[in-house]
Amino acid sequence: MNNELNIRTLTDRFFAAETTLDEEQKLYAYYRQPAESLPEDLRQLRPMFLDLAAVAAPAPVAEAKPPRTGRWRWAAAAVAVVVLAGGTLLYQSRHEQAVSDGGELVGIVYGQRTTDPAVVLAEMQKTMTAMHADGGDVVERELKAMFAD
Repeated sequence: MNNELNIRTLTDRFFAAETTLDEEQKLYAYYRQPAESLPEDLRQLRPMFLDLAAVAAPAPVAEAKPPRTGRWRWAAAAVAVVVLAGGTLLYQSRHEQAVSDGGELVGIVYGQRTTDPAVVLAEMQKTMTAMHADGGDVVERELKAMFAD
């Protein structure tokens, strides 16, 4: 009789949202009994508590595995460092060689690559003259239009 009084009290507290998780587990265990063994007035609550017990059951937790930091990641990082360092050194050496050789003036004139400074400078001069003849300071106007406040 004492157990039944305790269950009735816990059930009332459950509906008042005053039970702890441990007390709710006790309720779920009580209502798992066969319906015939429950008092008549508590039988109607059995399906609800069985459903809640099924939902509240803790899901099986998979064992956490430590992250795998395979050797291939370290190898990939080392390869990336070597490639970047090698590329940087190659670029620097080619740039220094071009500067020490006096560099090379390259232009594309009418779709053809040329390294003749006279041809490149002559075409630049023609372009600048044409820009000036088309309305004066076209470049200056365009820049002002782009960067106007």
